[in-house]
Amino acid sequence: SASFNNLVNHEGVTVSSGDFGGKHMLVIFGFSACKYTCPTELGMASQLLSKLGDHADKLQVVFITVDPKNDTVAKLKEYHKSFDARIQMLTGEEADIKSLVENYKVYVGDKKASDGDIDHSTFMYLINGKGRYVGHFAPDFNASEGQGEEK
Repeated sequence: SASFNNLVNHEGVTVSSGDFGGKHMLVIFGFSACKYTCPTELGMASQLLSKLGDHADKLQVVFITVDPKNDTVAKLKEYHKSFDARIQMLTGEEADIKSLVENYKVYVGDKKASDGDIDHSTFMYLINGKGRYVGHFAPDFNASEGQGEEK
């Protein structure tokens, strides 16, 4: 199962995957101080939600931090302002995050003292409405796919 419990969103509300009413989830792991891949993926997810139009309510995009020590609710709330408002940004206890990272088989390296960067895998994970893993996409996932050619 790809479900989760007891995480806290960018508004300070405790959430679990069951709170999303059986929606499919697009799960992204990262951290707010990430300079390149996380903002790119969140930007793609924001574009995807826009392109889905009326169908966007069937998908919940979830960003889960791999740096819960530094990604406080306040930091995630500020970071959230740069992306689609429908995205949920989640943090939690280190043990809960570590368990999720292991469950999803996310690579997370040690934090670099020099610049605070954390090497991490950059897949987007698709979870069905029953909380089961469907598949994952590489970082070059194109948000325009599935909507036909753009004019």
